[in-house]
Amino acid sequence: MKAYLRLKGLIKKTDHSAYLFILPGIIIILMFVLYPSIWSLIASMKDLKPLALRNSGLFELPGRWIGLKNYVLTFNDPLFQKSLLNTLYFSAIFIPLTMFGAVLLAVLLDKGIKGTGFMRTLFFIPYVIAPVSAGLIFMFIFNGERGLINGVLNLLNIDGPGWLTSTKLAMPVIAVMLCWKQIGYYMLIYMAGLQNISLSLYEAADVDGASELQKFKMITWPLLRRITMVVFILLLITAFNVFQEIFVMTGGGPADSTITVPFLIYNQAFKYYHIGKAAAMSYILFVILVIIAVMQNKLNQRKLDY
Repeated sequence: MKAYLRLKGLIKKTDHSAYLFILPGIIIILMFVLYPSIWSLIASMKDLKPLALRNSGLFELPGRWIGLKNYVLTFNDPLFQKSLLNTLYFSAIFIPLTMFGAVLLAVLLDKGIKGTGFMRTLFFIPYVIAPVSAGLIFMFIFNGERGLINGVLNLLNIDGPGWLTSTKLAMPVIAVMLCWKQIGYYMLIYMAGLQNISLSLYEAADVDGASELQKFKMITWPLLRRITMVVFILLLITAFNVFQEIFVMTGGGPADSTITVPFLIYNQAFKYYHIGKAAAMSYILFVILVIIAVMQNKLNQRKLDY
């Protein structure tokens, strides 16, 4: 009984010291996550003037309360509707291209071929390149007049298009660039998942005479569904937050064909100073992300128990 009371007292003391250790992390979350979230939510329901913020305190948010007017204005804004369609179009190119490309690379490198370590490093390097630098690299490659791609096409007597000045080609080029940058990271995630698949399943498939495609279809892909769900959500967040690449490569043009919701939010907040409307757009984007993620989870709920 005495030993139990000593242990109980020790646990209580340890609990208090644990709170001290996590206190810095809690303070950071409150300051840089919770506080901005609440601030932007309130701002989205106010007619907020930038000049009024100069003399406001940390917990003071000036401006006239207008309720859901900013949300109504946002939904009725043709540019917001176009930016939302552009964001969905970008996602429809970027997510499948990156996901299936990462799976393919992971499966090929998991075969244990010579130089696997070097190839993994080579594919991962673009991920650590700054978005601005990656954008400048692809601007050089896809430059309409002196770009590398059009230079090669000219050698074949083919007139290359203006990749980044075309309303049809600019968005696919940005999607390809971001895929090139991200694919190595997700390749490593899939390679980690492949390590957890028992080799006995492939040996049994070999005995049955299954082809490589059949083994991938019946064994590899189904057993990677849980990882694929995580990868899909991460890619979805990346796609719906694409900003720096568009800012550097096209600036939202040509003819607003590459303007996305995050880019529009930036313009509304820091170019036109419509802070309340920009905050409303950000919360609409958040709700859309949550709805898509929940729907994807529901659709795959039974398959995830494979």
